[in-house]
Formats: sequence, structure tokens, C-alpha cells
Amino acid sequence: MANSTPRRPKKRNRTSKHKASDAIANGTPTFLGLPFELIAEILIYTACPRDVLAVARCNKYLCTTLLRADSAFIWRATRQSCLPSPLPDPQPIRLSESAFAALVFDPGECIACHKITTVMYASWSLRVRLCSSACKATWPQSHVRRVTDFDALQRNTRKTLEWIPLAESPACFWPNEDPRLMWPDANKVYFISDMKAALDEYSRDNATVVDQRHKAERDRAVNKMSFYVELHRWKLERLTLEREVRKQNEDFGKDLAVKEGYEHSSLLGASPTYNALFAHRNKNLELLTRQDYDLAAAQIDEELIYVQGRGERRTDESSTATNRNEVQRHYDRLITETPHSKSAPLPSFSVFCTLPIVDLLQMSSAPPGTSKKTNVRGVEQELTESNTRIKQMLTADLARWRKVAEEALGAGLGFPQWKTARTNRLHPVARVTGRWKCGTCDKVARAYRWDECLDFEGVCKHECGGVKGKRKKGESNWKVEQFIKDEKAINAMNKLVELCSVNSEDPGSFRALEAIGPRILCQSCPGAIFMRPSNVVGHCHRHEDMKISLLPQSDADALVVAPIEEGLASKVLGYPEDLKAKREQETWVYGCRHCHVRPPPPDPEPRAEPAPIQADAPASVDADADANPGAAEQTDAIEGKGDAAKKPGVQTQTKQPKRFKLNGLRSHLKEKHSIELPNDEDMYRISS
Repeated sequence: MANSTPRRPKKRNRTSKHKASDAIANGTPTFLGLPFELIAEILIYTACPRDVLAVARCNKYLCTTLLRADSAFIWRATRQSCLPSPLPDPQPIRLSESAFAALVFDPGECIACHKITTVMYASWSLRVRLCSSACKATWPQSHVRRVTDFDALQRNTRKTLEWIPLAESPACFWPNEDPRLMWPDANKVYFISDMKAALDEYSRDNATVVDQRHKAERDRAVNKMSFYVELHRWKLERLTLEREVRKQNEDFGKDLAVKEGYEHSSLLGASPTYNALFAHRNKNLELLTRQDYDLAAAQIDEELIYVQGRGERRTDESSTATNRNEVQRHYDRLITETPHSKSAPLPSFSVFCTLPIVDLLQMSSAPPGTSKKTNVRGVEQELTESNTRIKQMLTADLARWRKVAEEALGAGLGFPQWKTARTNRLHPVARVTGRWKCGTCDKVARAYRWDECLDFEGVCKHECGGVKGKRKKGESNWKVEQFIKDEKAINAMNKLVELCSVNSEDPGSFRALEAIGPRILCQSCPGAIFMRPSNVVGHCHRHEDMKISLLPQSDADALVVAPIEEGLASKVLGYPEDLKAKREQETWVYGCRHCHVRPPPPDPEPRAEPAPIQADAPASVDADADANPGAAEQTDAIEGKGDAAKKPGVQTQTKQPKRFKLNGLRSHLKEKHSIELPNDEDMYRISS
């Protein structure tokens, strides 16, 4: 039977031995490449077990090396040379040198708030760490108890308190106590839970059994407490030294700031280099020297220059933003005061900001080269007060800008350099006949959604999105040359004012047209579509050359299917602020005026004589009737030549109009009548 065990290779695998020099050449940290004797010498010179502890935690190699028994001399040497005095030997509490270093210098969890803190133990014996004065004020009240008269206690109680752990001093938990009073002379402080557990143990078992059980703890209690008291005394001395060193380093920094021309707060807060040096010296209980500063002076100055420049930019940006916000509020106030000013419209805010006086007001009011805010008179206060120079200059700038726009737009309408001495005459651009479109974006604001064009006020407030909407926010690209006149709207409005005998130059022409009401009949539509004069501007874009007529109110009422509700389209298709009203409108039912419409009245103008009927005339008539059966039915109904009219006793059945929800009506108008955006003349409300 063949042996299934694989054969061992005859040649040994090559292994490389890494030396310290190889580690340095390969980019390995040079500290690891040093001989252990040099590493030990360096660590001993740190004179603090905390630094040895940090090095041991760098990697596995250093941890294993420094935790060996033959490396204990390093921990012992740093413990004995630690400031302000040598740390006590941890032999009484049976801890190794490394474990004792971790006990003293490691951060831990606050027993009250459970936050990680670097504060040393308030009581080494009880292993209690309190991070703040608030924790010291609340936690001890319910967790520790002070025994003021130990000799007055019962025998079993005294015997119990001899072996349970206690605090080194009442000052560990009550800062108002004298910290110099320590065990065994001071009052004794115990955990309430430990006292209760020990007393319960005496109540359950025989006292002799309990004493024998805790004999070893009682024998070590004196030595342990002596060690903890010595360690607590060392902690108090170190805290005192830390405060003294920090005070001297702060005084050095203040003197240095005065000599070098800095601010001490900027030196600490604005220079990471100096701040790190200050924290390092305080942590190691070392004093700052002039040599320390000179070595990093260039770096510190560079950092202060950068932070100072950043502060200046922030102050300048903050001042500019404040001024711009105040200008924005004043602009909103002007819009509110003149919401519909036809003669003196305001430009858009982006154009408003380009006016010379407004551009000057938006500039930063902070002096150059400073990062501190200054208390100066606000822009809003300057603009709101009456009869101020700035307010007069703003009014003049607006008037000049408006005049330039009027001259350019008026020239496009055929009124170059129009002037008049009469105050009761409107400029051609401010009349009802003035309408334009943006030649760049061909878009209108929400308020002109149904007009599909702009009046003079809309032109002034227009914010052009540019080609394909590529425009930076807040950037003004408004130019009066980009607006072209809307021929359809202008022709329709000229016909309207002529038909209604309204003088477009009169400032009251707007009110005169609105007073006419829904009496305007569109003769370009197949049915009798009536509208108000305000709807003519938007409706005219549906026809190449819109023809209109003015009917008496009684005739108009007789022809419309239902009364024309003013503002119905904008109410249901707009953007209402009242959401409750919007939800109510979703239940409304609508009808289409184009489907359920009466035929228009006969044209008063004489019509041309029809051509003589040929032999094949009946066929052509039938073809026309088949092509437009609705028109034939309407003609029969008007002339009384239908079947119902010919046959007596037959009653006609009135066809009920179709009912639509809002979205259904919009789809119907778009598909059936090619109407993208319905208006008041296209729809009516059947029920609510």
C-alpha cells in the first residue's frame, strides 16, 4: 500500500533576517530599529510612566517588550523620577509597574455621568472618578456615607468597617472639607452598598465565621490605606504643581504677546503651533521659554496672518450680507407700498442691486484690515428715514433707470423720443397696448402666466433665466434690448380699445376696460366664446389674427352657457396659500364651454353671394355635412330645418353637458381643443 503522507521538501525555504539598518532603509519607523538599550534610556529620560505607557500601546512589539519582567526597571525608574515627587511603590496593592501606571494616568468613566474623562480618581481606594463639580455635588449624597464617631458604633459595626474599603479623605467627595485631613485621623467615608452588604453578612452568619472569612482583608487594610493615602497626597501635590505651571506659562504668553505685538487670546486660539506647545508644556509640567518660541516664531506668525485674514474676510462678508439683507427688506417695502404701479414700476431685485447708490450701500462698512465689527448707522435706517440724502439719490437712480427703459421700449413700439408736457397722458410703454416678450428665454413670471406676455411693469421685474435656464443665482443679466414687442397682443389690444371707445393714453383706461365686463366675443373661435377685456391678451395668442366684437350685456348673457366666474382659472390652477381651500376645490365639477356652446350671432357684415349650384352639388353638400356633422346639426337647429322641426309632435332631447374633474378638464381641453392652459372663457363650474 502506497504511503499517502506527502513527502517533506528537501530544500529549506529561504528566510530573511531583518536588521535595524534594513528597517531604516525600508522606511520602517526609526524608533523600532534602535537597540532596546537605547529605547530604554530614552524612555527613562521621559521621567513619567504616562509616556512609557503611551509608547507601549503603539504596537504589539513595543507592548510585548515593555511588559516583560526584565523591562520593569524602565517603569520603576520613571515612577521614581515622576514630578512633583516619586510615586509610591505599588507592592501593597499587588499591582505591576505597568498596571499601576495605567491606574494613575489612564482616563476613565465618570461614575456619575458615565462620560470618559482624564481626571484622576477622586478616591483611589474606592475607585471613584468624578469629572466635574456638578457630579461631586450630586452623586455622593446617595452613594457614600460619612462616619463621624467611629468609636461610638456597635462592636460588630466597627469590626465590619475594619475590612471594607473606605475613602482616603472626606475631601474626596466634599471639596469644602480640609484636604490635609486624611485617614486615619479624618472622618471615614464608605460606600453605602458595601456597609449594607457587610452588615447583612454579619446578620446571616456567625461573627467568628465572618471575621475568619475576611481576616486577610483586615490584615492588608492598613498597608493598603497607607499606600492610597500616600498616592492621594501625591495627587494633590501634582494638581497644585499643574496649576502653578499653567499660571506661569500663561504669564509668559501674555508678556510674549505684548513684546511681539500679538493678542494673547489670538496667540492661544489662532495659532495651532503655539497652542500645541502650550498644552505640551503644561502636560509635562514644564515651563515655556523664549527658545521654545523662537524655534516656531515663523510658523506662529504665518498662522496668525492666515487667521487674521480669514477673520477680515468673514467680517467683510458678514457686513456685506447684513447690508444686502437690509437692502432686500427696503426693496420688499417698496414693492408693498407700490404693488401695481403702472407709471413707476420697480426693477427686479437683481437689477435693483446694480443701481449706483444701492451698489454702494451693499459694500462692507467694516474698516479694511480689521476683523472686528463696528457700530455704524444701518443701511435700513438710512433708507427708511424721510428726506435723507441717500433716499433722494435712490429715487433719482430709479427714475434714471426707468427713463432709459421707457425710451428703448418706446422706440420699439414706434414712439422714439416720445415726450409730452401733459401729466394726464400715459407713456406709450405704460398703456394697455404695450406688450412684450423676452427674446432670450421667452418666459414670463407667474403673475403673467395667462397673458403669455409682459406689460411694462412685468418687463421691469423680469428675471431672465438665460438660454436653457443657465444663470447664476443673484446675477443680473437684464437688458432692455432683449425684449421684443408682442405683435398679436398689441394688435388685439388696439382693436379692443378702438371697439370699446377707450383712450389708451388716459390713465383711467385700465379701469374703463375692466368696467366693460364679459362682453367681448371672439369671432375667431367656432363657438360663442365671451371674455373680459383682461383675458383678451392671453386669448389672442391662440389665433393668428384675432377678431373680436362687443355685444350688449343682455345678448352676451343669453349666449353664454353659464356666467363667467372672474378669476376661476387662476383660483383652481394657480398656487393658493390656503391648503384647505385647495382641498375643497378638488371636489368641484367643471364643464367645457367649447363643447357646450351656443353658436355665435350672425355676422352683421354682408356676406358674399354663394356660387351657383352645379349638378354634383348635393354630393359636395353631403361630404361637407359628413366632414363636420356638428356644424350641420347646429345649422339645422338654428334654421329650424332639422327632423324635429319638420315633424310636428316630436320633442328634441337636450344633450346634457359632460362633467369633468379639474385634471380631466385640462386633458380634454388639451386633446380636443388644443388649449394648453385653460382660462375663464374655457371653463365653468357646475357644482361645488
